[in-house]
Amino acid sequence: MSTVIASCTRGAQALTERPTAVEGTGRAGDLVIARVIRVGAYPRVENTHGRDVRIRPGDEIVGVLGERHSTTSIYGGLPEGGLPVTAGAPADLLAVGGVIGTAASSPASLGPATALELVGLAADGQGRVISLRPRTAPSAPATPVVFVGGTAAEVGKTTFASALVHQLAARHGMRVGVTKLAGTGRLRDLLTLADAGAHCAADFVDAGLATTYGHPADTVVGAARHLVGRLTEEGAEIVVAELGGDLWGAGIPGILRDPGLAAAARALVLVPSDTMASLGADAWLTQNGITIPPVHGVPHRNVLAARERVGRGMGVELVDPHDEDDLERLIAGLRQPVAAGAR
Repeated sequence: MSTVIASCTRGAQALTERPTAVEGTGRAGDLVIARVIRVGAYPRVENTHGRDVRIRPGDEIVGVLGERHSTTSIYGGLPEGGLPVTAGAPADLLAVGGVIGTAASSPASLGPATALELVGLAADGQGRVISLRPRTAPSAPATPVVFVGGTAAEVGKTTFASALVHQLAARHGMRVGVTKLAGTGRLRDLLTLADAGAHCAADFVDAGLATTYGHPADTVVGAARHLVGRLTEEGAEIVVAELGGDLWGAGIPGILRDPGLAAAARALVLVPSDTMASLGADAWLTQNGITIPPVHGVPHRNVLAARERVGRGMGVELVDPHDEDDLERLIAGLRQPVAAGAR
């Protein structure tokens, strides 16, 4: 039997290598110890070093209780009054990063969630439950921000953001701060952004949220402000901020409508699943009163066909993150001040 301390626990201050288990009612952000009963949708758990570790029945996971409302993966969460945590109680692995709760739905392509039994809430030496504590800020600095969002998971948001970070850092010599502001916590995405040449990096797990699903909008927005402020204090001249999942969920609308973050934003890069999604995302921004200037990325399809269809149908130019001229055109626009309310 082995124990994996999941990456979503890294925002906890009091976590030891061998926390004790206590019973109680668990709520979002509480750390929990669980034993693998049946391996299902996720046969691996990402540890605090960003490495995916294979799990087997009998292995233990130290994870975090929370919600996940994915449209492409597992949907699940916690009861309204909290999850009763007693030895042997059932639970599910909702995400590779170690979010644990009760699965309500899983795509047929993934199969059922990896089944767990609870050992107990993770506690320190004094028996106090260890929890993630959100770090929020009342305002955001004026440091330029480029948001990178999409119409679904796995459409290429991290790929686009990484290419932009590399171009800003390597070609223009800028100190780039990178962050992921929303979604379900996983260290891999942040490490990928950092490896592209970032000056500093932090994400919502560092701000005390294992996932931004299920939290009040002001908590998610406050954490986003905190992260932009933290990266600014660490020397970032510009922040590239990825938004996980799709634009509808995970508290993202609140982030994009926040007056301070919107004023700092130079662009919202929209990475679509297909060309029709480009039109839908643009309409969604208007319907939701989001005024950050949109930049349309290229879908993971035929680039020439996508340019032709979106150009003819919407009158906009697509940005291909694999095309240096496209990135330079985008960066030239980022350097221009944005008028309030411009789109």
